[in-house]
Amino acid sequence: MNSPFTLIAAAAWCVLVVVWLFGYAARLRGANVPRARSHLTLQVPAACLLVTCFALMANARSYNLRMQVTPESDLFGIIGDVLVLAGVGFAVWARVVLGHNWSGLVMMVRDGHQLVQRGPYAIVRHPIYTGLFAAILGTALTLGTLASWMAVVSGLAGILLRVDVEERLMASEFGDAHAAYRARTPKLIPFMW
Repeated sequence: MNSPFTLIAAAAWCVLVVVWLFGYAARLRGANVPRARSHLTLQVPAACLLVTCFALMANARSYNLRMQVTPESDLFGIIGDVLVLAGVGFAVWARVVLGHNWSGLVMMVRDGHQLVQRGPYAIVRHPIYTGLFAAILGTALTLGTLASWMAVVSGLAGILLRVDVEERLMASEFGDAHAAYRARTPKLIPFMW
């Protein structure tokens, strides 16, 4: 499907990838080389897996992965694109606000790491994951294929696993400050959860 809705969603994902790569490269500048190489060996396979998943969603020909689960319609295309654009925007905003505290590795706390609670982090504790999930859900609405809805399920599972690990890490690192933050700020869904 090469509708304008699909092209808008694809462009938004490309923006996200460019921002992440730029932030990643900026973060590695000045890092010690052996540690940077080690970090890169973990991130490159994850990025390749993500690109492969999107390629399969777009070009799935076997196992009925291209079967339409939700109908192709302008309404689903518009709602999907709004979710993708809002999700990518929210994730990018969160990444920028996080600044030097960001790490591609879940189990890594940097020297001078702070518990960021401003901007999107005042709305939810994990705004990057909130944005990514909104974008994945929007992409599924836009494409409507079985493969895209499978990505929603696997994306949600991966996000929930990472959130659990990050919550435990932040609780051990920031103790009472994180407990207070957890008490007043939803985990992933604004005003709800």
